[in-house]
Amino acid sequence: MDNNITEKYQDYLEYENQRFQQLAEQNINSWADVWEQSVDKYPEKPVIREVGSAKPWTYQELDQAADKIANWAINLNQNNKNPSQNHKYIGVHQNNSAVFLATVLGLAKAGITAVLFNIRESEQKLSTLAQDSGVKINIGKPILSVENYDPNSILSTEWEGRISQEHRNQITMEDAVVIIFTSGTSGRSKPALFSHRRMIGAGIAWSLRTQMTPESNCYITLPLYHGNGLAVAFASCVEAGACAVVREKFSVRAFLDDVRNYNCDSVVYIGELWRYLANSPQKPEDKNNPLKVIFGNGLTSGLWENTIERFGIARVVEHFGATEMPASALTNWTGKPGYCGFIPPNHPNAKNVVLVDEQGKPVPIGETGQALLRVPGDKYRGYLDSSLDESKIWQNLLEPGDLWWRSGDLLSRDADGFFKFIDRMGDTFRWKGENVACQEVEEAILSTGLVEEAVVYGVDIPRASGKVGMASLLPVESEFASNLDEFLHQLKELLPPYAIPHIIRLVEQHHQTTSTMKILKSQLQKQGYKQIDKYPHFILVESKYVELTKDYLSKLENGELNFGFR
Repeated sequence: MDNNITEKYQDYLEYENQRFQQLAEQNINSWADVWEQSVDKYPEKPVIREVGSAKPWTYQELDQAADKIANWAINLNQNNKNPSQNHKYIGVHQNNSAVFLATVLGLAKAGITAVLFNIRESEQKLSTLAQDSGVKINIGKPILSVENYDPNSILSTEWEGRISQEHRNQITMEDAVVIIFTSGTSGRSKPALFSHRRMIGAGIAWSLRTQMTPESNCYITLPLYHGNGLAVAFASCVEAGACAVVREKFSVRAFLDDVRNYNCDSVVYIGELWRYLANSPQKPEDKNNPLKVIFGNGLTSGLWENTIERFGIARVVEHFGATEMPASALTNWTGKPGYCGFIPPNHPNAKNVVLVDEQGKPVPIGETGQALLRVPGDKYRGYLDSSLDESKIWQNLLEPGDLWWRSGDLLSRDADGFFKFIDRMGDTFRWKGENVACQEVEEAILSTGLVEEAVVYGVDIPRASGKVGMASLLPVESEFASNLDEFLHQLKELLPPYAIPHIIRLVEQHHQTTSTMKILKSQLQKQGYKQIDKYPHFILVESKYVELTKDYLSKLENGELNFGFR
């Protein structure tokens, strides 16, 4: 193994420790304070360029907007006659924008946790999530059953000056700066805590590994309400004094034009982003772009090599992590394709990640096991509802009293200390960059009243990253196939587009079960969608369910089908 990468690993670790020590000496415990340090250092530098907008936001301008949000939130609580009813959590339901970031930063300045809602969720789901997270006030697009405020109206108010730190002097590094909804390996969406320490740490870690500078422009098309967009990318820009080029939504057609027009030298990704670009027509000028480094997760080895060759990328920083994890993510900045993390085998940190079998026994080098990460300080808080934490921890694994976080993901580790992502465990799959909880989709299907039994799972399809949703359904009525338009209409009211099953098959009898009455879902996954001669199958084509004929099956296999929603 190259000794240089071992030395570089240690250099990164020492820098991170020194940076946190520096913050401790300055009594800084909030991401808002780190933000204000960058504002004071780079007041006139652009911090946000919104694609399509003529004028960038400077650090000072975004800070002034954040102060208006903070002042509004502080007054909201001060006007409460009963201080015990003060709003600790305020929702943010907005598209990618400078206003979104001003809102999150402003709430952090006020010592309030921002609860970040997915703009792709249905009205009913949003209302439930707001209730689950105790949100009664929301800034942005309206959510049912809560009090909604327009951020632009708040920003139109007169307010000058910086909000005093006294409004957040009780905040600790371990408190949540934001709450991000996640559908992990255990099922439905849950409000996960993302601490000030992790937000600050993400900014330090990725700005360092991507070699970001104040002259850098980072292209962000991933949602800011998820960890990659906000923590991995934007927090890195804040730490480095760089500029974030923000687009509301990823576009294959606009990708390279944006990168060139805004002189972006880095981009944050999920693997699906590069899959979409790889499937687009190749052009001789694809390499003619300013990109130097890409960073994110989900880049498989084949796609990795295709990407750096086609687009002339010099550096890739791949990682493995989760919103609710208690420690730093694994990162691979070494240039070795297909791996999601690296820890030198003889380094003390190597003992903080263990891959285990179903009985909790560590697996040999080269074999696959669930990744467990040691919980720092042996105290884990991952979710707003602390009762959910128990399902994510493993105690007394190697010694009495130790505490480990269950990732729910299968990894392997080689003799040189490189980690490779193998697959997800549990009843979920990933499609269009989003985690889909099968149980939640099954419940939505059953709530239509048209289906007696529903089994949802992810299946592989050619030329696609992730797994597409498939459902095996036992209809209530034999005429169900003629009512698919109504069925789809109801699902659109209950689920976001990415969670709606794109392939369905109809059965006439209850599904086979185990002795404990659990449906044999793994068998259904293995069968996939190719038994069209045995069961009626329907596929979502241009926003409509149509029968999956042999002709459609052939087109699907060859990537010639306009699959999914328009």
